[in-house]
Amino acid sequence: MNVASLILSKSKKFSNNIALKIDNKILTYDDLFEKALGIAKVLKENGAKKETIGIVGQRKVASYIGLFSILSAGCSFTPINPKHNGEKIKSIIKGSKIRILIGDESDVLNLQKDTLSSLDLIVCPEGNLQKLEDIKIVNEKELKLTGSLSNPVDCEDEDIAYINFTSGSTGEPKGVKVSHKNIVNFIMNMSDIYELNPGFIASQTFDLSFDPSVSDILFTWYKNGILCVLPEKELLVPTDFIIREKINFWNSVPSIANFMMKTGNLNPNSFPNLKYSMFCGEQFPTHIAKAWRRAAPNSTIENLYGPTETTIYITRYIYSKKDEDKNFKNDIVPIGLPLGDHKFALIDESENLVDKNEKGEIIFSGKQLSKGYLNNQQKTKEVFKKFEWDASDLTWYKTGDLGFVNDEGYIECIGRIDSQIKIAGRRIEIGEIEYALSKFKKTKGAVVVPLRDSQDIVTGCVAFIIEKLTRDEESLIKKESMKILDSVFFPKKIISIDNYPKAESGKINRKKLEAIAKNY
Repeated sequence: MNVASLILSKSKKFSNNIALKIDNKILTYDDLFEKALGIAKVLKENGAKKETIGIVGQRKVASYIGLFSILSAGCSFTPINPKHNGEKIKSIIKGSKIRILIGDESDVLNLQKDTLSSLDLIVCPEGNLQKLEDIKIVNEKELKLTGSLSNPVDCEDEDIAYINFTSGSTGEPKGVKVSHKNIVNFIMNMSDIYELNPGFIASQTFDLSFDPSVSDILFTWYKNGILCVLPEKELLVPTDFIIREKINFWNSVPSIANFMMKTGNLNPNSFPNLKYSMFCGEQFPTHIAKAWRRAAPNSTIENLYGPTETTIYITRYIYSKKDEDKNFKNDIVPIGLPLGDHKFALIDESENLVDKNEKGEIIFSGKQLSKGYLNNQQKTKEVFKKFEWDASDLTWYKTGDLGFVNDEGYIECIGRIDSQIKIAGRRIEIGEIEYALSKFKKTKGAVVVPLRDSQDIVTGCVAFIIEKLTRDEESLIKKESMKILDSVFFPKKIISIDNYPKAESGKINRKKLEAIAKNY
């Protein structure tokens, strides 16, 4: 089933409700469907059939209309972040065989000319772009003169709904193929969890190139809510946004909440309207969860986990009041248990099941497992596998994340398997060092990265913090940390910065911090 058809049929009776709010721009569901089905007609008239179409732009009305129009045309969308460098954009366009772009006029014009050379058509739902090289342009004025499809194009369950590009370990972006079956199952699983009335107000904090944005958009519209897009200028400190827009369904990376807390913008009872507060994309420290609970006393506090390959989120944990007295590994909120009827297991380096309470790589099976990687069958086979110990012959996805099942039966994720570092012949997980530093007020929330020499050998580690330490404070922290850490693992330097650099996903950019550390 086409996910666009699912949303359209569910939302028709709420056609006058607000679907999208960006700054002072408002679109009703009627506006959204009319504009999207109009663009879908243009796409079909230009030969679009089950192909990948690019969306260029962030936090623009054109991007959201474009997403729904592409799905309505029976095609798949690929978000293209204008913040990407030109080579990455060209790689995505070439790898996905994109010949059609939809986007905001200003974002399209900012693309490099050689990036556009392979395109046949550009659709600008907002703006009156007239001419660009030899590419056919359909602008806002022309769209008003076209008709529209009466209904979204029918799709097979296995047809691709979107391709999301993630950064590969080699630096080459990996395109994860997510089907209509994957996303429909995800929406149904989410719908079983969250009790929401039409007109609820959901945040949209993520760039479109980070797949939790797909949840914000499609799930909100399926449940007939208002998608309220966080302006980029308020991204670091969205306190006023949450209050001003009366957000009751919040979703962000934990580092946003951490920065709010560090800058004094996460005060008790700040957000009484919040009903659900979800955090994803990074490890979720308990001290942030506690601070958010005080700020949003009427809200759930939730940790959602899911690699892109498992369609956005595949596990959930509600951090309750009683959890505040529990000792979780490295003071990180568990990732919980799988959604719906998904299964999980933990395996060792030989891909055998680990013993109870032992650490292992977290793997999943179920209907949300994506169709693998675009143009990379070898990588697909490496991480989407069947195992001899599984008599049911299911396909499992190897996450590359290390975890264990705690005494209450919930999964705790320790971090990436490759986040272990070896110093002076001895191994430690980065999270253990960050945990030791979290015991002190000024180093709570510290981000630790390895320090490497010219041969890429780890010679130690460096910690980054937002606070500033005196020499006496640093000496005291080191002395007290020795009760938890061996001295060889204590950071060689503790560096104070104004704010942590972010990846395009909104996560803390640890690679950039490593580069900064080399210059100190």
